[in-house]
Amino acid sequence: MGVRFTRRLAALVVLLLALSGCASIPQSSNPKAVKEVDESNTTTPVTPPPDGADPLALVRSFVNLAAAPESNHEAARLHLTAAAHRSWSPVPGLLIVDNVDTIPAPQPMPLPDGVQMVTLQADKVGRLLPDSSFVPEVGEYQTQVRVERQADAQWRIATPPPELVASMGSFSTVYRPVPIYFLNHDSTGVVPDLRYVVSQPASTLPRRVIDLLTSGPSDGLRSAVHTAIPPGVHPKTNTSEARDGALEVNLTDLGDVPRENRRLIAAQVVFTLQTVSNARVRLKEEGLSLLPDAQDLRPTDLATYESDNVPRPDLPGLAVVDERLVTLDRAAQPIPGPAGSGEYDVVRAGQSADGSLIAAVTRRPGGVVLRVGRFGAPLPELTTAGAYMSKPTWRGESEVWTVVDGRDVVRALDGGESWTPQSVDARQLTGGRSITDLRLSRDGTRVAAVIDGQIVVAGVSDQDGRVVLQQAITLPSPQGVRITGVEWRENDSLVAITDSNSTPVYEVSVDGFRWAPYTAANLGQPLTAVTVASGARVVVADRSGLWESRDTDDVWSLLEVPIGGGSIPFFPG
Repeated sequence: MGVRFTRRLAALVVLLLALSGCASIPQSSNPKAVKEVDESNTTTPVTPPPDGADPLALVRSFVNLAAAPESNHEAARLHLTAAAHRSWSPVPGLLIVDNVDTIPAPQPMPLPDGVQMVTLQADKVGRLLPDSSFVPEVGEYQTQVRVERQADAQWRIATPPPELVASMGSFSTVYRPVPIYFLNHDSTGVVPDLRYVVSQPASTLPRRVIDLLTSGPSDGLRSAVHTAIPPGVHPKTNTSEARDGALEVNLTDLGDVPRENRRLIAAQVVFTLQTVSNARVRLKEEGLSLLPDAQDLRPTDLATYESDNVPRPDLPGLAVVDERLVTLDRAAQPIPGPAGSGEYDVVRAGQSADGSLIAAVTRRPGGVVLRVGRFGAPLPELTTAGAYMSKPTWRGESEVWTVVDGRDVVRALDGGESWTPQSVDARQLTGGRSITDLRLSRDGTRVAAVIDGQIVVAGVSDQDGRVVLQQAITLPSPQGVRITGVEWRENDSLVAITDSNSTPVYEVSVDGFRWAPYTAANLGQPLTAVTVASGARVVVADRSGLWESRDTDDVWSLLEVPIGGGSIPFFPG
């Protein structure tokens, strides 16, 4: 708020002092015909600049229309002089900004009549990269733009910015997020890779997302996921509806691909299309059925590739209460074995996705130690020990991770007879800073960590028996609110708890573009834990008890379990 106030104050002072040669922004203008885009997008008109706009308003309009890509960003180019219209060639990508201000730029020497210099200022939000993925970016954006009055008395930009700069509002209007599906580290399930595509015309959305799919993963996720689609394979014909309503995807020759790989390709295609079309999918290779025994497919036909990466609804969850594990239900009974009887002093714990295994951080003289074993059975100690360990987080049923003393990320691998600790290379994730919390996505391809009060997301890259966390990206929070805990809501979104009274809980897209606050009603600080059940049901703990919500607009309701505040609830994964 301070930045915006300062800008507006500066703008007011300069406007009062500057010799103004431009008219005020008109309240209305004469109707003006819009130019239709070329045949590649015949349904979306190109919006011209407002008639009679002054230099400041013209530059703001330029930013508000720069996101529209039709006809090589013709809507933005219409704000330019004829010479600039011909020569402007912005670098690939798109800088997204918010809180846009324009002010006259003071000059040491008087400018020629009909020329004004305008300072464009804004807050950076992030960039749309050439691969259609978004990465956050912070800081102030500022550039000067030369604006010239034309023979028809209209102002036009003579020196546009060297890159496309678009307001967040216009970007959100023109683009929509779409998950493109690839394969997890062991090629057993699908993984969403969030991209942004132009939302209109809707009829060509399937073609655009299939083009992204066959082009491969985004740069930020490339080392963490795989694809079953062979290199060089692409749509042979346009992805479009057949006469019977099926959505037909006809790929070029796949080569010698086993049947299971063909099913993986089908899973990637069908799940990618599910957010842009409700039609059944008819997959072909060079005009012939990709799977001869399954001509038309829906996501339910390939559900096994996704079900392993979502919470199981039949497992109730657990909680650490008075240093023992109890079931997270109305009975709240201690679980069988020493983890529930009180023999172990359990500080934190995690349950494998199938419910069969428990990892527990337990007290011992001088600190804590990690134990891993079967649910209800004794949990053998590992050599992993320290003064502090984060809540264990699972990757499948054969691997569990924790952070020791805020510095060392350790994974324990199931060797059959015992569990073997192994260090994870987390240097790109931490940059030498301390980790407060760390959670693996249920598909095992990403981690989300809390570092210095911010969320940092990285890809999990398997490299010859070792694991490296790569392409770490910090997700800046709104108004710099401090993050205290994080959990995966779904494989492309997170839930974060904060120290803020007004916005204690956020839903966050995995790339940080979207921060949606949950209501604060009924919650009290400090929030001490967050977890997510099946159906994206979020459970948080505060001093008074456990609260649940199914949506950001829902009022938090008290979880009907005899478990009070200060407990640590968790669901498998």
